[in-house]
Amino acid sequence: MQLRHIPTETSWEDLVDHGYVAVYLASGKMVLRKDGFQHNRKLRAGGAYDAKAIESIVAEVKQALATEAPAKEAAAAEVPSAKADLESQVQAAATKVGASAA
Repeated sequence: MQLRHIPTETSWEDLVDHGYVAVYLASGKMVLRKDGFQHNRKLRAGGAYDAKAIESIVAEVKQALATEAPAKEAAAAEVPSAKADLESQVQAAATKVGASAA
């Protein structure tokens, strides 16, 4: 996990951008955003001191990670196949060049 600092100043009255939290996957895809999550007005009612709100964030992140893992595995499985296709094309071209040179 990495903390990102957003240097933009927000107003105390702003319950959206003031104190929001966002969670991103390593791919850069945003999993969730909770507006005002760390805002003093929301701390105990859906914010950072609310155990149910925290559990909700954890559950959403776990679900996103579980969904992301099979997609990554499928993409990784395609790489050897693409490599094999490329090697076969290179071999065929080399054979063709060798045959025309003889």
